[in-house]
Amino acid sequence: MNRSLVVAMTILLGASLVRAQGPSLKANSIIGTWKQNMEKSTYNPGPPPPKGAYAVRQYAAGEDGSIVAITMNVNPQGLPSLGAVAAANYDGREYVQHTVATLATSLGSHISPRIDRTISYKPLDAYTVQIVQKQDDQIVSISTRTISRDGITMTEQQDFANAEGQRVHNILVFGKQ
Repeated sequence: MNRSLVVAMTILLGASLVRAQGPSLKANSIIGTWKQNMEKSTYNPGPPPPKGAYAVRQYAAGEDGSIVAITMNVNPQGLPSLGAVAAANYDGREYVQHTVATLATSLGSHISPRIDRTISYKPLDAYTVQIVQKQDDQIVSISTRTISRDGITMTEQQDFANAEGQRVHNILVFGKQ
């Protein structure tokens, strides 16, 4: 009976420790390739990208538990360009985010350049994460990304100021490929 009590206490303690750590994302929900559904995406104030353009995102699990994210933009002629690349844990801390320019500088230099662009992911629940992007320690974008419970739709609500200082609120919808 004592052994059963010890096993039961261990299970209860382990369950309470997992709950005490806060929300955790479903480990495999983001992993994979996602293609933007332009018909369901909205751009406010607009206009949307040219007809035939869309975005593709690829997420992979790092060996250390991080998520590697690569965003690509595809133009109407079907030619891709790198949007950004980052490897980060979903823990609310800031991690380096590379654009084409910072990646080219980093790869072309024997001395690692100072990276002034960061991204952080803060889990809000098992399906939702808040994403904060900074440039030179200033917030340039706050997004909320949600994966549907069935794991086939990803919706990202973006909030930022464009180059003219106008508030932009885009809702991007992606389907898992």
